[in-house]
Amino acid sequence: MLQKTDLINYFHSSFTDPEYKGIGTEHEKFIFYTKDHKRLEFDGEVSVQNLFQFFLSKGWQKNEYNSFNQLISLSKNGANITLEPGCQLELSGKILKNVHQTCTESYEHLRELEEYAELNKLCILGLGFDPISKLEDLSFIPKERYKIMREYMPKVGSRGLDMMTRTCTVQANLDYFNENDLIKKFVVANRIQPIVMGIFCNSPFRESKHNDLVSNRIFTWQDTDNQRCGIKKSFLNKNFTIEEYVDFVLKVKNYFLKINGKYFDTTNYTFDELLTKSVINKEILGYNLTIQDWINHLSTIFTEVRLKSYIELRGADAGKWEMICALPAFWIGILYDDENLDSLWKETSTWQENDILNLYQDVPSEGLNSNFMNSPLYEYGKKLLSLSKKGLEKRGYLNSDGRDESIHLEKLNSIIEQQKNPADLLIEEFKDKKNILSLLNNTYY
Repeated sequence: MLQKTDLINYFHSSFTDPEYKGIGTEHEKFIFYTKDHKRLEFDGEVSVQNLFQFFLSKGWQKNEYNSFNQLISLSKNGANITLEPGCQLELSGKILKNVHQTCTESYEHLRELEEYAELNKLCILGLGFDPISKLEDLSFIPKERYKIMREYMPKVGSRGLDMMTRTCTVQANLDYFNENDLIKKFVVANRIQPIVMGIFCNSPFRESKHNDLVSNRIFTWQDTDNQRCGIKKSFLNKNFTIEEYVDFVLKVKNYFLKINGKYFDTTNYTFDELLTKSVINKEILGYNLTIQDWINHLSTIFTEVRLKSYIELRGADAGKWEMICALPAFWIGILYDDENLDSLWKETSTWQENDILNLYQDVPSEGLNSNFMNSPLYEYGKKLLSLSKKGLEKRGYLNSDGRDESIHLEKLNSIIEQQKNPADLLIEEFKDKKNILSLLNNTYY
């Protein structure tokens, strides 16, 4: 029978030898029909199902089907193509050794997607929030876990359905090597995450208007489900432990259990209540939880930094290809460099927890101009980029032109120098226009 010690040991069993540390990059994007500015549908003549057939012709393999025998994910050489609830398309990249490789992987994926888009008069948008569609215009893909989430979301926040259907992100996944390394990476990442989020803000439009935000995606996540989202004060504490994370996750409501191929809605119960059998649902009372149930539950924790068998850095708005490359580059230069990690562990320990949490709340409206400890956010961003650059240079991974991974920070350096993130530039570009439909005239990648 599954015990709490098994849940803690799951993280211990995930420690990676530093020699084999890797990089995983995930990025989502919206796809629109250019003729009517509607989002790509799940099924039909030109649809996700048709797109998946196109990918199969490019060497991708069938991976997962829904209960209606419709294809909902593909795989190839360790990478996966999956769908978010509103048909946002996601590439979950394979584990790679350096940023040049993950950048090439993203480029090749986008070129395949662009080929299909050009053939079928579609537009690909890399933004953090759908700039045009209304919630009522969107359909959920037929997937059982999404049906459970769709019914649960309105009970725990006002923007959960928006999160599911109208947001896109890019995230970097990195390994941890031992307990001390996990704790340092997790705490430092949480402390500096609001600064990173401010640099990557890229969703200033909602329903064809600028609504005085630079990140509608972050704003949406901040009232999705406070129990399982955001940055928790305990995550900022130097005394944070793996057991503390397990205790946090145990107290979060569990979305579902999959038993003999059937999904059971368990949103009335925390994982701890399921674990200790303090439930009365007769259909699941006799079921013994497995470690796979724990893994499934961990995947429904949506904090800005998340622990699984690796650490996920989840705070960035989706963006153009150069920003997809920049996110893993930034985090690798910080978290995979022992000197940088130790330096930031010490420096950020003097930051007040409430200052960090207040910054997190301010970022969706203030972006780079958010005030943090009496200085604008971009001043801290400049220092972090300098550290990351040094970390990447020390790694010494060169591309075919003999340049190291720090070349992928060039766009971020430009953002800091101009003091304008992607959202600020979009606002300027469309300031004098009546609407933003021209975004859909070309592939925005």
